Amino acid sequence: MASTLPNLKHLQYLLALHQHQNFNRAAEACFVSQSTLSSAILKLEEQLGCQLLERDHKSFVFTPHGEEVVKKARQIIVATTELADFCQHHGTPFGGGLRLGSIPTIAPYVLTDLARICHEELPELSLFLREDTTENLMRMLADGEIDVALLALPVQQHSFQQKVVGKDAFYIAGNPALITKVKTQSDYRLLPQHSIFLLSQEHCLSEHAVSACNVEDQTLINPFFSSSLTTLVQMAAYHNGVTFLPEMAVDKGVGSEEGLALEKMPNDMYREIGLLWRTTSMRQRLYAKLTNIISTLFEKN
Repeated sequence: MASTLPNLKHLQYLLALHQHQNFNRAAEACFVSQSTLSSAILKLEEQLGCQLLERDHKSFVFTPHGEEVVKKARQIIVATTELADFCQHHGTPFGGGLRLGSIPTIAPYVLTDLARICHEELPELSLFLREDTTENLMRMLADGEIDVALLALPVQQHSFQQKVVGKDAFYIAGNPALITKVKTQSDYRLLPQHSIFLLSQEHCLSEHAVSACNVEDQTLINPFFSSSLTTLVQMAAYHNGVTFLPEMAVDKGVGSEEGLALEKMPNDMYREIGLLWRTTSMRQRLYAKLTNIISTLFEKN
């Protein structure tokens, strides 16, 4: 049994080492020397009474016990940070900093309006924005690197609190003749081979669109995959093909500025947008307020 409780700073060093898998890089990330970080890890092992790392003169690996300690340490650091934030902003629940992450198919079309409204309605709040993939944002939310995530639903099984803030309809955009054909006959199988352009697999929009539109014939999909909606519409325009766009992007001029024909998908095809946060967070009032603000943005659309 450990005689003393571990130092929180030492737990942070352990997390940095697990993230970077290198003593030099972990020490640089923590702004300490390598010897300081190494000594802290040894001290942790002594205090906890277990081996966290298997070492030789050139490398190391985390032991199974060490991997479990990393998970617990991450929970402790997140909970401690939330406690400090709560105490710091006690009496001003809508103040302080808020780190919000969002995916690339939402962020450019929502966050500017969100930042403006938050500045007006929550003047004591400092909003820090991060754009990344769903997978990375879910990891960052779990690790305490962000406070909330604005994502397209559904997402993988998780333990976060989740609130639907709006619906985002799908549009088909592309060559006017192809759009007219699809609109008239409501049959995507009439499209030429390789005429459908999609985002790369790490973007959930493509999965949502293909599922909603029931595109089963893979030969219709072009083997080129884009990493952004901007490139996507350029490819559809240049190759006289088609693609799928979210309504929030269409409302901001995406597609029309490239001369694509735009048609709202039939049968109310859409994706749900949700806000997620940790259930352990002490800032529930702020998240409820943020949910209402974002919901209002979708209602205006």
